Amino acid sequence: MTLLTLASKQIWPQVLAVEHLRPERVILLHSEDVTESKGPAQRLKRFFDESGLVPRGGTRLEQIGDSDFEGIERRLDEVQRSHQVRLDECVVNFTGGNKLMAAAAFRWAVRHARAFYLERRNQLTWFSAPDGKMIVKQEQLDGSLTDALDPVGLLRCQLDASEVQRPGQIITLSVAGRTLAPDALFRRVQSDQDARAWLNIAGKADPIDKEGDALEFSTAAVLLRLGVNRVQRSLCLKVKSSSYVSTGSRHAEIDLLFTWGGRLWLVDCKDRMPAEDLADRLRQCLRERLSPAADRLLSRIREELSIGQTKVMKQDLLAVREAGGLLGNIICIRKALLPDDVIQYARLNNIAVVRKEELVDGLRHLLFPDRPAEADHLAGLVTHFRK
Repeated sequence: MTLLTLASKQIWPQVLAVEHLRPERVILLHSEDVTESKGPAQRLKRFFDESGLVPRGGTRLEQIGDSDFEGIERRLDEVQRSHQVRLDECVVNFTGGNKLMAAAAFRWAVRHARAFYLERRNQLTWFSAPDGKMIVKQEQLDGSLTDALDPVGLLRCQLDASEVQRPGQIITLSVAGRTLAPDALFRRVQSDQDARAWLNIAGKADPIDKEGDALEFSTAAVLLRLGVNRVQRSLCLKVKSSSYVSTGSRHAEIDLLFTWGGRLWLVDCKDRMPAEDLADRLRQCLRERLSPAADRLLSRIREELSIGQTKVMKQDLLAVREAGGLLGNIICIRKALLPDDVIQYARLNNIAVVRKEELVDGLRHLLFPDRPAEADHLAGLVTHFRK
């Protein structure tokens, strides 16, 4: 099979399709737009070559127009002839590109070969018209096909304005972690035992231990025992260097990164009480000596500090929009109960918030959203609501 595919900033329709179809050759069709098409195509070629998803040398780049409908079709004829692509072995992925490119590629494909479009829900829709009559078929693509892919490689493939300064640590389950029964490991994690006893850790992170490190390792252990293949920890991003300027300063850090269900997931861990609680505690200590003016000042300080929770989420949201694309997910692990306005902001932006005390159940629900509830969980809900 030879796959002709329209490259764009969103890499997952390309990666999922190639993993599912396993073509012998991939021809990445791109416009001259470096940001929207040419740059992503170049990064995809590098990823396909390095990951082995396509046989080395089997991925090629071809430029096509993005504003001339008939010119795009003529260019596809040229690409097909120059690469000696057999039409009976040719499929076209028109999920990417702008609308004009997609429409032209679709019409060319149904006239000469086959075409498909990949929906965000991993639904693959096939189109062909062998006798002039359109035939449409659908199949569900298994997102777990990509779970074993290198999350850092996928991250590099997706990044445009940034680049990976430090890939961080690769975390997998050790023999002890694989041997220990899942429920036993989960109980020990929830009782704050050091999760590093069940992990293999390779690579470099910050040399000085931080307050939130323990929660990051605990979260990684739970994710791995739930079925995640590997977790990347403590990545640093910097602004992409140009031919004129070399940048060395980091502008973003990712606590945990992993691939699951055909998506990149970013995890932000905070194992401390909110800063605004400090103002509340100070008010309690000074309650009898507080003047009205001082009380109003403390209230203002608390309000300013509480904005920090939303600010962190906004930063995470910006990071995942670039690093994970439209199919990127954010999980915020928090020790403290967040204010209602922060919870609402997270909900409106599809950011999952998991309390540390509910780490196992929260992560299990996110990884397996369609899994039926277990009997003990239902019994716990019944007890809770009866109270």
